[in-house]
Amino acid sequence: MKISMNRIAGDTARLTAVSLILQGLGLWLNIFISNKLGTASVGVMTLITSLFGFIMVLANGNIFISTSRFVSEELGAGNGNVRRIMKLSLGFAVTLSSAFAFASFGLARIIADYVSEAPELAVSVRIIALSLPPAAFGSCIRGYFNAVRDVRIPCFGDIIEFSAKWVSLTFGVVFLLDRGLSVYLVISASILIGETVSLVYYIIKYLPEYRRFSALPQGQPRITKISSYLKLSLPIVAGGYVQMIMSSLNEALVPVALLKYNASAERAMSEYGMFEAMIIPTVFYPAVILTSLSNIIIPEIARANSSENAERVQSLIKKSLTRAFAYSFFISGMLLVMGKNIGQILCPSDSLVSETLVKMFPVVPFIYLEIVLEGIIKGLGRQNFSTINSLCEYAIRIVCVIVFVHLYGFTGVLISYYASNIYSNIVRVIFVFRTAGIPFEAFTYIIKPFAMCFFCCQLTSALLKIIPCSSVLFETVIYLCTAGIIFILLYELDKRLSGSKENRKTSLGKPICNR
Repeated sequence: MKISMNRIAGDTARLTAVSLILQGLGLWLNIFISNKLGTASVGVMTLITSLFGFIMVLANGNIFISTSRFVSEELGAGNGNVRRIMKLSLGFAVTLSSAFAFASFGLARIIADYVSEAPELAVSVRIIALSLPPAAFGSCIRGYFNAVRDVRIPCFGDIIEFSAKWVSLTFGVVFLLDRGLSVYLVISASILIGETVSLVYYIIKYLPEYRRFSALPQGQPRITKISSYLKLSLPIVAGGYVQMIMSSLNEALVPVALLKYNASAERAMSEYGMFEAMIIPTVFYPAVILTSLSNIIIPEIARANSSENAERVQSLIKKSLTRAFAYSFFISGMLLVMGKNIGQILCPSDSLVSETLVKMFPVVPFIYLEIVLEGIIKGLGRQNFSTINSLCEYAIRIVCVIVFVHLYGFTGVLISYYASNIYSNIVRVIFVFRTAGIPFEAFTYIIKPFAMCFFCCQLTSALLKIIPCSSVLFETVIYLCTAGIIFILLYELDKRLSGSKENRKTSLGKPICNR
């Protein structure tokens, strides 16, 4: 079944709209907690949340990507056996997550002693252990709906999970922390509530689907035995493990390195909190559209690849990367021009956020391209390359943190992001274009996006000179909205011109039929 690019664009827009709202609310919550508890407390909360995320990724085993890809390949092969694939995926998810749940529950005291001296952290780890099986089971069902391209279910599931999780977290911060309840317990309880509520929703939606595809004639599945499933899924699991382990190691080293550089522990945790809770979420906030696109093209490329439709694979990759390059250059320009204003709005008490957002603009295209490139690589089934490249990326980042944070403080953190992202994503670009057999056109992927970004910035700046702006917030909103409209118009114009040129080439290349 071939899905048009218009359908892909529509599904991407739906996922993006939901992600923008949810991530925006999450960023607002970080700012709210920062104002209520201080930036240092946000740093502590971010560190503990990273620990919980680390445990959950290990127990999840990247099951969302595995299920999405395997179901898509089954559908792309024709008369497949989706029931068998889902049975293997759900069984693997439950087994792996239950094993980690038991291990986390039993080792909670040891984990707590290693991370913090707070006695209540052990109870929080046990609560997180209870949430591991529901999270893995729900991710598996999300992967199925992503493969069959019913994106409404994952969208509503994300909304339900976010609402349950963040409402309970906000309630705990506002009403329970003052009564002696620790922030660790509040965070862990909110995670358990969110995962459990969303799982109930996914099961309700999945049961009719299960009855539907079980009633269809079942062909020979591409994956017949659990050993075959493990052989194909273990590279995906390993890729997720490597990325999470190295990411967690890097996140643990950053506050330690900042503590050694700064004379004040308060300042070190404050810098770490602002970076993880404000700067990074702000940089990645516009990237949700590329994250949505990446999640959608994984099953599409896998489906086309399994049916050996090389032309379809190349078309999907070229169109996805054309959009990714143009959009990433545009957001980079917005951070250069409006990064200072955005930082002042998010954190008026400290200039670090403003200065860092502007300094990160050159590396934004590399960060954004990684999202789509990784989706393409996973769709092609080249997970081993992804794992090795991610390992090199985080190795560079960790070495830079150890060396440069010691010498330059917070600037060393930025150096680590520059070095790791530029290297790893140049390698990804080369690999994807060579694997797909697509020539890299500098005009299409670099010169044209840069020219569109430059024109948007210049025209918007000129228009804003005739509009009186009474505040930083008003100026920022007007600038971003105006530049966004201009970019969309330019992009649509370029797409139509490119489409007309391609149609002319196609018509000229057709042979003249004999009458």
